Amino acid sequence: MKTTAIPTLCALFLLLSANTATEAGSAKTWQQHAYHDFAKGESDGVSISAAGALALAPALETLTELETERIWSLAHAPNGGLYAGTGDSGRLYAIDAEGQARLLFDSPELVLHALLVGPDGAIYAGSAPDGLIYKINAKGQSETFAQTGSHYVWDLAFVDGQLRAATGEPGQVLKIAKDGSHEVLFDPDDRHVMSLLAHGDLLLAGTASKGRIYEIDTAGQSRLLFEAAQEEIHDLAADAQGRLFASAIPGLPEDDEQAEVFAAVYRLEEGGAVYPIWQNTDSKRVALAAGDHLALSTSDPTRLLRMDAGGQTELAVQFEDFAPSTLLFDRDGTLYLGGTQKAVIAKLPGSARLQGHFKSAVEDFALHTRWGTLEWRGNRPKDTRIAVQTRTGNGLEPDDSWSTWSAPLEQSGQTITSPPARFIQYRVELESTLRETSPRLDWIAVRGVQVNLKPRITELQTFPYHNQQSAPGGQPQGAPPVVQGPHGDKRPTQAKSLRLVRWQATDPNEDELVYDLYLKGEDQREWKRVLENLSQTSVIWNTESMPEGWTRLKIVGSDRADNPAGQNLHDERESAPFAIDNSPPAIQLNAETGAHEVVVDVAISDRISAVQKAYYTIDYNDPQHPIGPLDGVFDGRDEKARFTVEDLTPGEHVISVQVFDLLDNVGVRQIVVEIK
Repeated sequence: MKTTAIPTLCALFLLLSANTATEAGSAKTWQQHAYHDFAKGESDGVSISAAGALALAPALETLTELETERIWSLAHAPNGGLYAGTGDSGRLYAIDAEGQARLLFDSPELVLHALLVGPDGAIYAGSAPDGLIYKINAKGQSETFAQTGSHYVWDLAFVDGQLRAATGEPGQVLKIAKDGSHEVLFDPDDRHVMSLLAHGDLLLAGTASKGRIYEIDTAGQSRLLFEAAQEEIHDLAADAQGRLFASAIPGLPEDDEQAEVFAAVYRLEEGGAVYPIWQNTDSKRVALAAGDHLALSTSDPTRLLRMDAGGQTELAVQFEDFAPSTLLFDRDGTLYLGGTQKAVIAKLPGSARLQGHFKSAVEDFALHTRWGTLEWRGNRPKDTRIAVQTRTGNGLEPDDSWSTWSAPLEQSGQTITSPPARFIQYRVELESTLRETSPRLDWIAVRGVQVNLKPRITELQTFPYHNQQSAPGGQPQGAPPVVQGPHGDKRPTQAKSLRLVRWQATDPNEDELVYDLYLKGEDQREWKRVLENLSQTSVIWNTESMPEGWTRLKIVGSDRADNPAGQNLHDERESAPFAIDNSPPAIQLNAETGAHEVVVDVAISDRISAVQKAYYTIDYNDPQHPIGPLDGVFDGRDEKARFTVEDLTPGEHVISVQVFDLLDNVGVRQIVVEIK
């Protein structure tokens, strides 16, 4: 019976440091508990606090709806009502506290962009497209107060009792006398000056095209405070504590423009520092108002945000069919909103809502998933209700291919009944029978287990390990010691006997993978396992004590570390055959001497590997001379060569021949010749 000795190979492998798989199983939990988590979803009658809690939102109360297209400007009336400037009809309305509206002035202009009540109680209205400023008294008697010479009057402000106007095309700040005459106070390079804010005896001006904020004194001397990344400084506002803020919006991107544009709110410090407290890449249009807190309306989606001076944000209302274009705080903290899609004036806070729902963003569990439990934490007072529904699908966008909404789950910890799928979405319903009481949801978690998929070994390589310099004794520098063999052999490791074995593998579930390494010689039928439960993806193999010949390796990768017996999966990959060859080539030499030369015939034989190159030297100290094969190419295990050594001096000479095979094993043989 033929037998083959196989050394204990575990002692011949050195584990290399390498990246291991991510420590994760196929179980996954998706949880949401912060403002930015919930802000990705859609809200209908549900607010999101800065701390990340869902509760019933205040109801938006409609004060009035005007017979015109849109609201462009709002101002406080001395009697406690409002004035509203509209477009595209250029009308001015007076609205009392009960919401009764009357037409006060019907201008020939298209739009009234700016409204301001002066110290004398008169209403000043800036218009477009002819850039006129009208003066209207409480009875509706009007006059053209100033012709600015620009196309737009965007904003108005009083400084020391004197009117200032921000204009566009051209962009200027005008100083307007009581008789309507005016002079240019500030003339920047921008096409439009969009916003003004009186701050003590100074005036702040925000521009469009370069997005700048200027500070202007009473003499018209200006100082640039800030240039934003956005194209337009849309609003300037001061809160109840006198802190200054600005909203900025991007322009329309050019066809070849790839930069991401975003809207922002900036805070302006007294010392001159300006920094963003809120940014959003989805919103392209915003409106800002300041009182005890900041109110910000956004687009895409259309929302009203409540913000403190540091930028802590909460969602007050998400709108379905209402888009505010202008905001105005009343003295009692009531916020008025003027609509741009229809001429509605609404106010907050209205009465509390009794029901609302929140719909989360879609979550991708990456693979087909079986759903587990759905848990939440919050507060559910008496006479209130919290219920959660789910739906699932295998496409990113919910459509007809998705499941319908599940039956409501009213207790935390219930099992999700939606069918297994890759994507999931939840919907929270909040209800109350009392307007002064709301349920609250603070945290929610969706659990699922991915269907286990087979790992993949994508590469297996082995090659001689040559990349280190050798320290004394032949040990590669920087590598841990290599155990030499099963019998305690302590000879120094030779670098030429080392091979690097490395592989690459992936797991769709991101399970931790472990590896078993197998070996099979050319005359063997069965694989022999030599290493198991490896977490690394590389080993160094010392083949010095291995039988020589052609060999194959197999690596088996398994996800058994994260999956129970019967459910774990594996993949395997075999290497190409490779040679284990630690023996030098055999060399036979035959020399014929002449008067001053020697002709040497060389016969080379290697049992395993092809011959790579050969050299000869004379008398040991002579430099190496290459030897060429008789057939022109060193490419076989048996080769013949002949070389001639000329101009030798009389006497004894030693000719030494060195032959290298493909694995850098070196054979050396010498012959002694006598020149007479």
